[in-house]
Amino acid sequence: MPKRTDLDEQLKAQYGLQPSTMEDIDQAVYNFLNDDLNVSCETNDGFKKVPIIFATPERAYQIKNEPVEGNIRTDGRTLDYPLISIVRTSLTKNPADKGRYGVDIPPYYGFYKKGGSIPVARRVMQEKTQKFANAAAINRFGDKTNTTYQTFPFDNKRVVYETLYAPMPVYVEVMYDIKMIADYQQQMNQILAPFLSRLSAPAVFNIGHETHTYEAFLDPTFSNESNNAGVGTDERLFKTTANLKVLGYLLGADKNQETPGIIVRESAVEVTIGRERAVLGDEPEFQGDRKDKYRA
Repeated sequence: MPKRTDLDEQLKAQYGLQPSTMEDIDQAVYNFLNDDLNVSCETNDGFKKVPIIFATPERAYQIKNEPVEGNIRTDGRTLDYPLISIVRTSLTKNPADKGRYGVDIPPYYGFYKKGGSIPVARRVMQEKTQKFANAAAINRFGDKTNTTYQTFPFDNKRVVYETLYAPMPVYVEVMYDIKMIADYQQQMNQILAPFLSRLSAPAVFNIGHETHTYEAFLDPTFSNESNNAGVGTDERLFKTTANLKVLGYLLGADKNQETPGIIVRESAVEVTIGRERAVLGDEPEFQGDRKDKYRA
């Protein structure tokens, strides 16, 4: 059933589609480890959540900006373990991973240089469609001057649509190293437990940030980089690295995008071609008794 609305009611819609960038992919990985897995372990201060950082920020920034309770450094110098660090290692634009769109889709109406290749949403422009419908109703059912017939119901074919277009997505493979560091073997076992139990084979899952969703793959092999086997004077640490591959997509060039991220276009309801004689105002030929001119 169609939705009945009042004549003067204005229907509005909001679209939350945002361009996908590398920062969105990085944030999606961080959100998955920090919020979804929510890894915790036993520490000297009790059972606490393991801090997660994306790479390692500058030491001066950590000392000045991080709160005392959430500081990952002891006395502002030495890293306080246990700790999980995320490092982006490589970025590959693989032509074999074409995603949903196997071929390149050029932008519509390229001569306008607005961009936009793929329609993502469409709605009816009620105000402009109403004007076309009222004009057609008066011409068909009235005397072209009486506005009483402008709301006469009929099947209106001239509908104005507003369509949103997104740029052609670029599919990329992003590799991350998830480095887990702890002071004790018991802490490392507790940190690895969520990765091994929740992300069982095949370790394929979805991660997301805001309105974007990406597919992630966890390598089943966890490399051990601990130095507990040695008898040297170095600090004994337990280190484990897991490799994570994310199939992401990019929409636009982020800050370097010259055109808007989402393009808005309106459809044409009819195409009219003016005749040359009507434009110049010539009179009909070979009929001298006629005084009327060509109609426009």
